[in-house]
Amino acid sequence: MVGAGEESVSTCGSCGNDLRARAQFCDVCGSAVVWQSVRGEYKQVTVLFADVVGSMRLAASLRPEQLQAVMHELFNRTAAVIQRFQGTVAMFTGDGLMALFGAPLALEDHALRACISALEIQSVTKQFAAELLRNNGIDLKLRIGLNSGEVVAGEVGSGRGTYTAIGHPVGMAQRMESAAPPDGVLCSESTARLVEGSATLGPLTNVRIKGSDEPVPATQLLDVRLDRMVLGRGESQLVGRDAEFGDLTSMFDTGQGGTVRVVGAPGLGKTLLAHQFAEYAAARNTRIVVARCEAHTTGVAFRALARTLRALFDVDGLAPPEARARVASQCDALSPESTDTPMLFDAMGIAEGDAPPQFSVDGRRHRLVEMMTGVVRAQGRRTVFVLEDAHWIDGPSDDVIAAFATAVAETGSMFVTTYRPEFRGALHRSSTHTIELGTLSNAAAEQAVAQILGTDPSTVQLGQQVAQAAAGNPFFAEEIVRDLAGRGVLKGNRGGYRVSGTVDHIFVPATVQAVLAARIDRLRPETKSILNAAAVIGSRFDVDTLQTVQPQTTPNAMAELVAAQLIDQTEFVPAQRFCFHHPLVRTVAYDSQLHATRARTHNAVAEAIQRRPSFSDESAAMVAAHLEAAGQLSDAYLWRMRAAAWLRPRDLAAARSQWDSARRIADGLPDSDSETLHKRISPRTMLVSTTLYVRDEFATDDTYRELRELAMRSRDTTSLAVGMAGRIFSMSVNDSRASDAKPLASELYALATGIRCDAATKALMLNSVGFTEFANGEFRSARAVAEEILRLAPECPVTEIAPAQALLGLVQTCLGDVTPGLRNLRVALERVRSLHPVIVASVQLYSALVGALGLVDPGELLSGAHEAWQRAESFGDICGTVMAGWTYGTILLRTSDSRDEEALGLLRRVRATIDEHRLGACSLATISTDLALNAARNGHLDDAISELHASFERFLSGFPTFAAFPGEALVELLVGRASPGDLAEANQVLARWRECGFDIPGLRLWSLRAQALIARAHGDATAYHRRAGDYLALCEQLGAIGRLDDARRLAAAAGVTTTTR
Repeated sequence: MVGAGEESVSTCGSCGNDLRARAQFCDVCGSAVVWQSVRGEYKQVTVLFADVVGSMRLAASLRPEQLQAVMHELFNRTAAVIQRFQGTVAMFTGDGLMALFGAPLALEDHALRACISALEIQSVTKQFAAELLRNNGIDLKLRIGLNSGEVVAGEVGSGRGTYTAIGHPVGMAQRMESAAPPDGVLCSESTARLVEGSATLGPLTNVRIKGSDEPVPATQLLDVRLDRMVLGRGESQLVGRDAEFGDLTSMFDTGQGGTVRVVGAPGLGKTLLAHQFAEYAAARNTRIVVARCEAHTTGVAFRALARTLRALFDVDGLAPPEARARVASQCDALSPESTDTPMLFDAMGIAEGDAPPQFSVDGRRHRLVEMMTGVVRAQGRRTVFVLEDAHWIDGPSDDVIAAFATAVAETGSMFVTTYRPEFRGALHRSSTHTIELGTLSNAAAEQAVAQILGTDPSTVQLGQQVAQAAAGNPFFAEEIVRDLAGRGVLKGNRGGYRVSGTVDHIFVPATVQAVLAARIDRLRPETKSILNAAAVIGSRFDVDTLQTVQPQTTPNAMAELVAAQLIDQTEFVPAQRFCFHHPLVRTVAYDSQLHATRARTHNAVAEAIQRRPSFSDESAAMVAAHLEAAGQLSDAYLWRMRAAAWLRPRDLAAARSQWDSARRIADGLPDSDSETLHKRISPRTMLVSTTLYVRDEFATDDTYRELRELAMRSRDTTSLAVGMAGRIFSMSVNDSRASDAKPLASELYALATGIRCDAATKALMLNSVGFTEFANGEFRSARAVAEEILRLAPECPVTEIAPAQALLGLVQTCLGDVTPGLRNLRVALERVRSLHPVIVASVQLYSALVGALGLVDPGELLSGAHEAWQRAESFGDICGTVMAGWTYGTILLRTSDSRDEEALGLLRRVRATIDEHRLGACSLATISTDLALNAARNGHLDDAISELHASFERFLSGFPTFAAFPGEALVELLVGRASPGDLAEANQVLARWRECGFDIPGLRLWSLRAQALIARAHGDATAYHRRAGDYLALCEQLGAIGRLDDARRLAAAAGVTTTTR
């Protein structure tokens, strides 16, 4: 009988010929067969269990020697059938056997082969049973059960062990056998699904099996329709895409630009279509720029952008100095002094050193799009950009490249993107033309197969079979042909094959994985190990890294993989780089490896990346990803945090993604580790504390609650306080929920006073408290907190001191301490003038408030506000542009009537950004007010009043101080409209404001003006005279230059004697 040990070597290591069972030498080349241990790996298999019915009765009726002879003959015949269909006998049980189809050699049609074998086994058993019944009067029957699924297959035991499979599918196959009828074959639902197009099956019924409380579905295998069997999957040449190709060339020939998306399922020819179009365009004096996205870099920020930029500037393969020189030669605007230079080089991964960037993701999006578009324009000829596999693009790159694609289309160039139907990113949304690929027609499919096979007459019939099996998928067709060539059925090369063997049937592959696994398993073991190691590295890899993790990598082995069309060489000098011929090849090679095997390789890759001479923290995210995949969670956590630290000044959103990954990793660490609690707290602290600047899926109430619970459990009050500060700021600034934040601010202040921490951390906490007190109208409390922060000045950075000093200046001015208040505001603005643009914008916003309240001459603030706006827009951070745009637009509107439209346009842009990103909603108090007043002046009075009323109510309940802005405008418009009930509503607005109990001169100005307007509308001359006089007197007392002209006009109309002060 044939055991599993002989199946450990299924192909000749010298020539690849399939070997006979127990062969000592290869029948083709004569090489000696060397036994090799088969390491465990994941396999898609069909498990067959066969068992003799009534074996105990049979044993009782025969002598042991007779029984041994019967079983020996039965299982020899059975094993021969299994072997004929490339199955492996994994176990003999005395009265039965277990066989595997798809291991150790992967079979694309393992389920179908198992079904054929099962029926053939029953056939030969019946023949043998007839002999036994005729000669010995013995009634012999078999039950057979089949089940398909993923198992771990390999040798068990040290040395030359037994090849077997482990996993749930094995047990289920045995249960199917026990439930099968005598002389029958029972298939599980998983097997039936794989062969339903090729097998005749009985009705699906529920059967009860041992070990399961519920019945499971199963069906009897009745027959296999051999004319329906097919196998293989591949990728054919571009055929049958004339219409789609014509669409692309027509767009190109019009001379107009455009953004085109080519969408289709894997294997339908998206890449081939894009490449053929690129060749067409290149032949017409058009530059071609091709970049690809990779599955393993989906989570690495800006990787796809870097590849696109490298392709645009044609610097792939160049060392950083040469690359920088070539880029500079193509970009006249670049100079060592330009801030664009480090931005561009950083985006391309060729920056010199690791200097802190002066830009963010949003800033680089704006500038890079301008620069890339400028390069295209400067070249003087059209360019066709092709971005392949955009379904694997990283988020930040998606945004930048989508913006660039839209911009470059206006230059007359074209941007073609290929991706799978499930992709719904920015590139999908920005495309203006769509080309969808479906399966090929029958005629086109046969033509595609004919191009692969060639014109030899022997291939005509086979070509028809292959075309039928491919079912319109060109990738299927090519892979089927390669599989046939690999099995010796075809001889020759692409376009010149001839049939050299018999092909009765072409089996339908269950999945792409099965087909590709079958091709991979035909490699020599050492070559297969190299391919598997490459799969762990990623879709693209270099020989140096591969040799580090797989030292036996040789040029011959790489050449073998290239020849097998499993990988392609993409670069030859200065370093050899390769990619997988198709992403699914990498997927199959990766998924087939045991987790432990992959973990060892991932760990080795992480170490190799760190040993690179050019290593920097830019690669920290990739190191973290490999370490996490290796199960080195503690180390992966540290690298995620390190990656976040590198990303924070460049792209806060990407940094937050790394912190979230660190949070997820920490949550999986054992509670017994003394550092686990701290590791769970730190990333949550960073996520919560930075919600002021970025609103994303990580900015949730749950994250804060988790931080609070963990910090209190560990008594880490400092981390809790830092997180609370960020939450308080976000609630007040982004959500206009300062009232809800006030209890939290009180709690934080109590915590801050008892925490021993550095001055910067304490100032961060107190700044959030002071701002919240100000937002709730507690100006004197806000002043005290701001003064407390300033007392930390010797040890505290200006990034915390300046906002506190600006707040103090605003509060002092509103309270009537005008001179020291304005002095503090000016000093704060000057202190931050040269700092980070977002810091400048966060301090400048206080000038917007004093300007909107009318407490200063807005012209005095205009220059600084404009400079801050320009810097924020150049840097590009969303939060910074909101704050700086709000400030500049607010001050500009109050400075010059001739620039009102410019100011209003900017404020509209800022409001749209706030609505889109849910940032800085508190600024809508003045923005919505200014826009509503403009709408009223343009004939939309009722709409303006409705908007102002809603705004007043929202801010009165959520951010009381800012209710003054919509409140004043609302009263003014109500008095002006003078419809029935308007004056009563205006009085109600004032009454609601008085209920707040604010005794603050700067906020009393608007209520005095409102009272004067209402008194005038009522015709109460005495009250009008008194309130107009009070309003003018307070304006003069506070030096409210922004209001004085209006106050004097109102007072003069009321008969008040005015005096210029």
